[in-house]
Amino acid sequence: MRVVNKGKGKPKFTIVGSVHGDEPAGKKAIEKILSEDLKFKKPVKFIIANEEALEKDKRYLDTDLNRSFPGNQNSKSHEEKLAHRLKDEVKGTKVLDLHTTRSYPKPFATIKNTNEETTELIEASNIDKAVYFPESSGTLVEKAKAGIVAETGYQKSQEAVDNAVSIIKNFLGYFSVIDHSFDTSVPKMYKYKETVEGDWQFLAENFQKVEEGEIYAKNGSKNLKAEEIFYPALMSTNGYEGMLGFKTLKIEN
Repeated sequence: MRVVNKGKGKPKFTIVGSVHGDEPAGKKAIEKILSEDLKFKKPVKFIIANEEALEKDKRYLDTDLNRSFPGNQNSKSHEEKLAHRLKDEVKGTKVLDLHTTRSYPKPFATIKNTNEETTELIEASNIDKAVYFPESSGTLVEKAKAGIVAETGYQKSQEAVDNAVSIIKNFLGYFSVIDHSFDTSVPKMYKYKETVEGDWQFLAENFQKVEEGEIYAKNGSKNLKAEEIFYPALMSTNGYEGMLGFKTLKIEN
């Protein structure tokens, strides 16, 4: 884990990249930000999380880091020990955690609550969609004062890196950490409903309404037909082993 502090004082914000070792966009975006001649008016912490998994281009070495919090310093698992350290690094800060997907090319956020602090972080990132997962699942942002996961685009794409850099700068500009122009979003919100298990070919579009009776996935001669209206999120043919993705319901603003 690499930790870089910028600005004077105790950081109130943390930017985290590459919790998963097969998602290098976060690392590359942070390194791009650190290479620029930026003046940090407020303290901020940058963390490149799972360097060992990055070196091997693996999502994780022993256990999924983003399911390992609060961690255990005495564990034999690399990620559980790392989670224990990382939890202490982000404690008391507002966290922007950068990830990528195999399901959607544009930025969106995933969140663990819908309070004002979390909503402000989405707006500060200028992200226009967010998926609310209310269940506790051992993620990093659950251990922060407030936090969001920013999915910045397709895994290992240059667009995901570019999006991540823009999100970081917008976020830091919004909170006056750096002098940078920023825009704010009014995000569309979606709430997790259920997980669709199994290996399927995805036929619909993420964040586009699937109507009751619509076939949204197939496997050979087998079809998945919607029993009611929902919005797909993180659904893809090859994104997960043994899982298509998630059904969500739209939350009216």
